[in-house]
Amino acid sequence: MGLRSHAKNVSFVFLFGIIFVLFTAFLDFWVLRELKRSYQETELVIMGIAGSNEAGSGLLRWQKEAPDADWLLSGERLMGFYGYDSETDTVWDRKFSEARRGVLIVSVCLDLALFAAFAAIWRRREKGNAVIFMELESVFRKLQTTDSLRPEFEFTHFDEVLKDRILSLWEQIQTDRECLIREKETTKALVTDISHQLKTPVAALKTSMELLASEDLTQEEEDEFYENCLYQLNGLENLTKALVNVSRMEKGMIELHMEPCDLNETILDAVNRLYGKAAAKGILIEMSEDSPKYPVIVRQDRKWTTETLVNLIDNAIKYSGADTKICIHVECLTNFVRIDVEDEGIGIPKSEYHKIFKRFYRGKAVSMVEGSGIGLYLAREIMERQSGAVFVRSKPSGKRGCIFSIQLPK
Repeated sequence: MGLRSHAKNVSFVFLFGIIFVLFTAFLDFWVLRELKRSYQETELVIMGIAGSNEAGSGLLRWQKEAPDADWLLSGERLMGFYGYDSETDTVWDRKFSEARRGVLIVSVCLDLALFAAFAAIWRRREKGNAVIFMELESVFRKLQTTDSLRPEFEFTHFDEVLKDRILSLWEQIQTDRECLIREKETTKALVTDISHQLKTPVAALKTSMELLASEDLTQEEEDEFYENCLYQLNGLENLTKALVNVSRMEKGMIELHMEPCDLNETILDAVNRLYGKAAAKGILIEMSEDSPKYPVIVRQDRKWTTETLVNLIDNAIKYSGADTKICIHVECLTNFVRIDVEDEGIGIPKSEYHKIFKRFYRGKAVSMVEGSGIGLYLAREIMERQSGAVFVRSKPSGKRGCIFSIQLPK
């Protein structure tokens, strides 16, 4: 960068010098041409007046007015008559030679003086640039090696714009560095969590397969181990799907398509996907009586909002006993719409309210129930990307279960 800039500066100086020399040469040519013409006319006019009968009055008139064409012609004829032509050296030619020498000397001295002044300015500028480059090198070295603490930058020769740009660059580097550290820690935690999640079903599947490979099993025992293998495989399949969604969500590969949709239709889509599972357990899913019967139009990504409701309702089915009820309530408030999913399950301790939305977290009370701990994490991510929220709260004292709520802005 510095060499390229230096080469450009040298080229500029060289080009400026050529242009300036050409300009002064043209100026010298024009001045000398006019000067020679003036000397020649003066010589001819004086000769023309001398050969006429009005030498005194003619000279006075010529001093006040422009040269007379008749005197020029008369002087030229008189010079020719006495044998003088354009090649003959006269006193006026010698005067012109002296004037030309003076003009050329002045022109050369002026060129040299201007070149010297320009070179001094350019050298001073280059010296200043060298100092700036050295300070920039020092700044960049500090930017490369500094930690999270702000380094002491030397801004002696920098203007305010350059200072602001350097400080902005330092802040951006720190932000990027922090993001890389967080991403590294997140990746490390994700690998650890995935390993932990896969460890249990894979170990159970391996044990069942090894037992099936033995020959000392009854038909009933074989059926039991086959059923366990299918159970573990289903669990692995669900876990894989959940992990794929988590990965796509965290990498920004999932794009939300927001458009006005009826929230009641979204709720119906979610309930239809889980109605059979709830019915098999004897659980009733119903809408509350005071929910709006009219269309509730909200900007949302219908597919992923449905996925959030499926996660909440599926958890309610999973952690509720047989012959219980799940009630869905919709409430339109001033700035947002809230959907409550109320169950009659085992409930969640208040001490775990801030933990259950973390990735792969599972409470102690539900450790024996099939699950991956990803559903609520995905629900929170989906709602936040829609400028919404998801949270949990307790039911009134003495009632079993809990209430999960999602909010979407109107």
